[in-house]
Amino acid sequence: MSKLRSVLVGTALAGALAAGIAAAPAQAATAATASAASAASTASVAQAQYTKHWFSGSSSFGRGESRGERSNYKGYWYYSGGRYYFDIEARDHDRDRENTYVDFSYHDNGGWHTRRFATGGHGEWKFNISARGGFDGFRTRIGEGNSRDFDWGNYYRHSF
Repeated sequence: MSKLRSVLVGTALAGALAAGIAAAPAQAATAATASAASAASTASVAQAQYTKHWFSGSSSFGRGESRGERSNYKGYWYYSGGRYYFDIEARDHDRDRENTYVDFSYHDNGGWHTRRFATGGHGEWKFNISARGGFDGFRTRIGEGNSRDFDWGNYYRHSF
């Protein structure tokens, strides 16, 4: 009986293996077609999306602070549908309860305009500006302290 059982198990195993090998090319062809369709769909979506442009900066440091205790910001901008979109995130790494300020200045036909954002530790701001008014560039900087004059970093400048 044991030999008969071994032969039956071996035959069943061989049959299952053969069926799997026969099905594999059909499944591979179906997967390749689906993958190609998905790649084409993803490529068309990627062409329709915007390109992010990154920028960043750090505050200056003083009064016994190390470089690791400076405030910093990072952000990106992109253009879509006649508007410039901005996303800026700032962090204060020294946790000294002083405010962190991010100045965002932009230039258009009316001259320079400044928006000041403030946070006690971490902040994120999203906004947009129309390109209609002659918007042609912006600059950002970050500072921290109890007075708005403390530890300003250098400007990040971008012109269009």
